[in-house]
Amino acid sequence: MNADLVYLISRIAHPLVAAGSILVAGFLVTRLVLRDRPIRQLLCQLVTISGFTSMLVVAGVIPFEPTPAMDPTITYFVTSAFKIVWWLAASWLLAGIVRTVLVFKRRPVETRFLQDLCAGVIYGSAVMGIIANVFDMAISGLLAASGVIAIVLGLALQSTLGDVFSGVVLNISKPYHPGDWVILSGGLEGRVIETNWRATQILTDTNDVAFVPNSIIAKSTLRNASRPTGAHGLKVVVRLDPAVAPSSGVAVLETAMLGCNRILRVPAATVMVRSLDAVALECELEFFVPLIEQGPDAQNEVFDLVFRHCASASIRLAPPSGSAFALPPRGALPDLTDAPKRLLQRLPVFASLSADERVALAPMLKRRTFKAGDVLVEQGIVAQALFILTSGVLAALQRHDGGEIEVLRLAPGDCFGQASVMTGAVTAFKVKALTRAVVYEIAKDDIAPILKERTAIAGELSQIMMKREAAGTARLGALDGRDVHPEDLRARIADRIKVLFGFAG
Repeated sequence: MNADLVYLISRIAHPLVAAGSILVAGFLVTRLVLRDRPIRQLLCQLVTISGFTSMLVVAGVIPFEPTPAMDPTITYFVTSAFKIVWWLAASWLLAGIVRTVLVFKRRPVETRFLQDLCAGVIYGSAVMGIIANVFDMAISGLLAASGVIAIVLGLALQSTLGDVFSGVVLNISKPYHPGDWVILSGGLEGRVIETNWRATQILTDTNDVAFVPNSIIAKSTLRNASRPTGAHGLKVVVRLDPAVAPSSGVAVLETAMLGCNRILRVPAATVMVRSLDAVALECELEFFVPLIEQGPDAQNEVFDLVFRHCASASIRLAPPSGSAFALPPRGALPDLTDAPKRLLQRLPVFASLSADERVALAPMLKRRTFKAGDVLVEQGIVAQALFILTSGVLAALQRHDGGEIEVLRLAPGDCFGQASVMTGAVTAFKVKALTRAVVYEIAKDDIAPILKERTAIAGELSQIMMKREAAGTARLGALDGRDVHPEDLRARIADRIKVLFGFAG
């Protein structure tokens, strides 16, 4: 090795070692120590590249100047390698800046595709810069050759490229975001998880992940059920006996909708008469739920309440359209004096009673009527009877921060006052009539012997009380910003029921 080469190596070795050490240290710190701190990570990248560049300049290695081919072989390869590393490190810094800006401008998952696209452009440009500035090669010929290659690859990968460019369009137009519930024209629906280069991942209602190519989504009619708000509208059709006046049928259905706990009050539910003929009075019920996933539960509740309110109003349901079945002629109207007996037969809570026991208990039921706005039971008193709602809608209210909040609504077939009847405890709710209501009550002294003999009835009533208290506690917890776990709450209430009643709740 001649003296000039030894001198040259000794002149640049120390700064290059320092440059390499700075780069390695900065890379490790950003990846290991500052991994979850994007701002500090970006600052560390900036300091690292600045120090790395300074050491290269001190060593006389200028990344924008081609390496002279006349240099000794080892010097040529070392300086070229450091220049290549500088270009890649600069791309690393620029990609980090782009990612940080996009993450803070929008959500990180939402911009993953755009981040990858920008990073690809940056690193591709860096490769061109290395070819032109490090190896002193003209890139015009390379671009021309790459154009021919791109045409061949484009024809071979037409489907894949269609997905990629569709993904670009979807990320720019933003018809949906991660977390949105989307419905495609093919019938597929679910919550968007992520959009990548080729496909969009959708978590379906069956808890499966569907990978839908972006090109299919771009060509489909897409509905975003989470925009502009999460509220989602549903429609159900109910067919009633045509002997019922449309105004009466609509009034009963509106009352049923008023008693639903799972639908939104705003926008208000509506009932519209779709048709009237000799076969049926057909009505369409439209209502909204807070989230589309809650639609099935809300729809089940709507159908249940429609049945209960129609039964309470003695309105029969009509057969489906096109059915050969016809409603039989209406018989005589039921005798009001038999209403208590029929009520005991219909309510599941009294299913364990024998026919003789129902006959004996029926005279003990007292009928009372209330108009809208009347208070049936005040919160904090000891009720002296078990109340059963047979017509109308009631609201259960609880005191909170000097006011009252609505916890749930009661429909025909629901009962209240069981806590006082069974344990002598004060009522947890204030019960108020929202419409005209008919209530039957059974005095505490009359039902106490039955509860002692029929533990099944006491168990049913305790289950109702447990659900009501859980709903009230969860509602108050939501207003106060506290996390309420339904399983823990039910377990605590069940344990308390066992102690109070002496049987499992």
